[in-house]
Amino acid sequence: MRFSMANIVSERLKLMKFSIEIGEKEKNLLEYHFNQLLGRLLIKVNNRTIKKTLRLLNEPVLEVHVVVVGKHEKSTVRIEKERKPLLGHRNRLYVNNRLLKVFGAG
Repeated sequence: MRFSMANIVSERLKLMKFSIEIGEKEKNLLEYHFNQLLGRLLIKVNNRTIKKTLRLLNEPVLEVHVVVVGKHEKSTVRIEKERKPLLGHRNRLYVNNRLLKVFGAG
C-alpha cells in the first residue's frame, strides 16, 4: 500500500484532496476531492467516479463513505468526514479497518 499523497489542504478554499494506491499485487488508485465551500465531494477508483455529491446546506456532522476496491485482492476503504463547527473538517482514512491517516482543514 502506498500513499501517492497529493494531499492538498487549503485553509482559504476549504479544499481537501488526496490519493492512495491500495493493494500489493493488484494496484488500485483511490482519489478523494472535497470542497467545503462549494459543497462538492468526488471519490474515484481507478479514474472511475464512485461517488459524487453536491450539498449546499445542511452538511451532516459525520459522513462515512465505504468503498471496496480490487477484484482478486479486495480491500475495504472507509473515509470518515467530520464537520467542525462553522467551517472546517477532519477526514480519517481507514483501509481494512486500520487507521492510516487523519487529515484536517480549518
